[in-house]
Amino acid sequence: MLGFLLAACGPTRPPPDVTGQAERDLAKAREAGAATFAPMELRFAEEKLDAAHAAMQEREFEDAALLADESAANSELAETKARIGKTREAVTELKRKNAEISKAIGADSLPSGEGR
Repeated sequence: MLGFLLAACGPTRPPPDVTGQAERDLAKAREAGAATFAPMELRFAEEKLDAAHAAMQEREFEDAALLADESAANSELAETKARIGKTREAVTELKRKNAEISKAIGADSLPSGEGR
């Protein structure tokens, strides 16, 4: 019985790679342009990851794991928002180019002297 109690009170080992996935997800969000398109979500992800690191230092491994999961979720949201933002920019640019082409084609199709 005493051995069991001593084992239960012994130092708890940190789970392997608690913050690793959250760090990778945060890097992917940054690479996707989250600082521009999802700065609030990126900041939340960074803050949760910092809190997870602090919890690891305090040997609060369960809290660290939960915070790392929250960071990863915020990073994934930031990455998705960044990709959507970039896609919207690309669509806007294509619409602008299409309008220019349509205008140029329309001007060329008018009889000479009209619209030029």
